[in-house]
Amino acid sequence: MGDKVPFAAMAAIALPLPPVDAEADLLSAFHEILDRKGVHTVFQPVLDLRNRSFHGFEALIRGPAGSPLERPDRLFDCARRSGRVAEFDRLCVQTGIEAFAAAALPGHLFLNVTEALFDSGWFALEPTLRWLQERGLPPSRLVLELLESDSLAEDTQAFTAARFLRDLGYGLALDDLGQGFGRFALWKRLRPRYLKVDRSYTADLASDPFKAAFVRSMLLLAEASQSVVVAEGVESERDLLTLREIGVSMAQGYFIARPQSSPATEPGAHTREVLGNPQPALHALASRGSIEQSVLGLARPITPVQPQVKLDHVLRMLEQDPDLTSVPIVDGLGQALGIINRYVVADRLFRPHVRDLFGNKPCTLVMSSDVLRLDAKSSLQQASSLIADSSYRHATEGVLVTDGGQYRGLLLVGDLLRLVTEFQVQAARYANPLTLLPGNVPINDCIDRWLHEERLFAAAYADIDNFKPFNDKFGYRMGDEIILMLADLLRTHLPPGEQFLAHIGGDDFVVLSGSRDWEAQLQAVLRAFEAGVAQFFEPAVLEQKGYWSENRRGDAMFFPVPTLSIGAFVVNPGHFDSHREVANVLAELKRAAKRLPGNALFVDRRRYG
Repeated sequence: MGDKVPFAAMAAIALPLPPVDAEADLLSAFHEILDRKGVHTVFQPVLDLRNRSFHGFEALIRGPAGSPLERPDRLFDCARRSGRVAEFDRLCVQTGIEAFAAAALPGHLFLNVTEALFDSGWFALEPTLRWLQERGLPPSRLVLELLESDSLAEDTQAFTAARFLRDLGYGLALDDLGQGFGRFALWKRLRPRYLKVDRSYTADLASDPFKAAFVRSMLLLAEASQSVVVAEGVESERDLLTLREIGVSMAQGYFIARPQSSPATEPGAHTREVLGNPQPALHALASRGSIEQSVLGLARPITPVQPQVKLDHVLRMLEQDPDLTSVPIVDGLGQALGIINRYVVADRLFRPHVRDLFGNKPCTLVMSSDVLRLDAKSSLQQASSLIADSSYRHATEGVLVTDGGQYRGLLLVGDLLRLVTEFQVQAARYANPLTLLPGNVPINDCIDRWLHEERLFAAAYADIDNFKPFNDKFGYRMGDEIILMLADLLRTHLPPGEQFLAHIGGDDFVVLSGSRDWEAQLQAVLRAFEAGVAQFFEPAVLEQKGYWSENRRGDAMFFPVPTLSIGAFVVNPGHFDSHREVANVLAELKRAAKRLPGNALFVDRRRYG
């Protein structure tokens, strides 16, 4: 979120106090900004790591560009000194909503809201709800973030208002989680939909086990309260990947996108690439039957309703059909918008006076738009991630099945789980679970097929030297990073086409290549691997080319920095009968390569001709 500063943190910043006259001028300038509505909004996206799309956007306020009051912390400081916090905060919220609606941005709008504005009751007023509806923004698309400075004590009017707003369908978010015990106490009392982990716990997360343990503990607590964890301040690729590995489903920060007045509505290509694990190249047997066909076959064709349908009509639908758990909402073009779920509605509306007040309103007032969505053409990996990141609420709602955004049916989470499990069982037989590269069965089949076709091709066996002690000393996660790095280097320097890459287990890879440039490509892999490994060590370790650690007997021992050994040869037509013979030769050549110093390629040139 980059620049948001809660009130309580302002004192700690210790901004230099202006002279009396300057302070008076500053407050006068603030009053003019407030009276003339001289603020504008920039938006920073909240990224859904499950499907690599933007879940929504956080509105961040700005004053006149280049002025002393451009920064939001100075603006709110003046609002606090003037006793006009609620008035100014309402201006900020209205400005953000207007800009969000005008830009037709998708997903949810996250708004930073002070306790004073909660206390005013503005969000629950009939004119406010009508104003939102005119802009196509039902409360279900708004997320109200409570800033770290506001404690929202349980016996206050603001706390009661926040609970009521939650019942009306507004999303609530608790900001800066991790900054003091008070936030946890408020979490327990308020049960917000979103929990935002403070940037101090996400910065350099990949290299700090304590921070990783804290975030994991937040996930466990969030699961118990059916909340979604959002990681703030993500500023590096490694931290983003670590968050996804830990299980965090949403994130925002400068690495994903900086705040902009007109933000992109989709993540950039690099972000999608970083999060886009490749699909395994499945063996023919494993790919029998399309996941698309299976998903569409299991999806239940529940008749949807359109946004303008009255809420009372949907409630009668649920009352008349006890087996109907969710009603899909689609627009006039058939685009899936969200779901109205029986249990969510029961929690919100079947209370005194609430149904009477909102029964004649459009049904989108209580629609859940942050639902599970699965495009029929999604990959197995995307379907699997969808299930892994689902919550108890999602399990009761179901999954919106779409085809290019068009509603195609509703899928029970249990049905999707059984489908994914079936495909994963098949895929696991043929692909490595870490790199998702083909495993033993596909590589053996490919060798046999190329031998049968009498192709001329090169075969290579790559193995990481000194990997076991590195893995023991630095942990399996760092070990996995080196393996994944090698897999990426092989993909990069051995482009698809006449190449077949396989990860046959551990740190061992096999390459089959029909390219004339295979030897130069493998040399490029060696150079890139040496440069990549250097990033894992301090300069002193690289200078002495190793490090001290304990061996398996507990004795101190010097271990060299990991290197890469590759043994290779050219397979001539008619020389071999099966993959077993090729594998035996590759094993010999790998051992020969490992006897060479450093990063080495050993080519058996006797097998040419």
